Amino acid sequence: MRGIYLESDLLASPAFKSLSRWGMRVYLGFLSRRVIVKKRDKSRGDSHVITNNGKIEFCYSTALSDGIPRQNFRDAVDELISKGFIDLSHQGAGGRSRDKSTYSIVERWRKWNTPDYQETPHPRIRNTKEGQGWSAYHTQKKSVSKSILQNPPSSIEIDTRKQKSKVIGVLKTIPGKKNQKAINA
Repeated sequence: MRGIYLESDLLASPAFKSLSRWGMRVYLGFLSRRVIVKKRDKSRGDSHVITNNGKIEFCYSTALSDGIPRQNFRDAVDELISKGFIDLSHQGAGGRSRDKSTYSIVERWRKWNTPDYQETPHPRIRNTKEGQGWSAYHTQKKSVSKSILQNPPSSIEIDTRKQKSKVIGVLKTIPGKKNQKAINA
């Protein structure tokens, strides 16, 4: 079965109505990635089953190609988990390891904002990488404007005697000559 099927009780639920714009868009992305098959049962009749529930992949690169910015995708996934629309089956390492996170579509949203609501059994763990990699480098990095000298000494113009004593010599280059001599200033 292809397409997205939304039940009327989902559309009328307070949890669905409270979703942000990106949360709703990402949720529809999850629904479009599920594989539903018709299961025939003589005693109960026909039913539909999600065959890839718990194995649904929706990674950052796919979200970017769908027009969803990284930060908005991350916030939307957190919102969907907290409101009971999806659960994290496996948290991938991402990046170069190609270990993708997998999700399952759940119906905890039916009890959202009630005393019976239960939080997710597998919350997403945020990786802050405090002491390593990009974040560590950029927290210790000094401002470029502070590292530039206020009055750098120039070989053409020397302002003070202090700077004059720091200049040892100037290399005079003469085109075509192999041995170059340093002339003291």
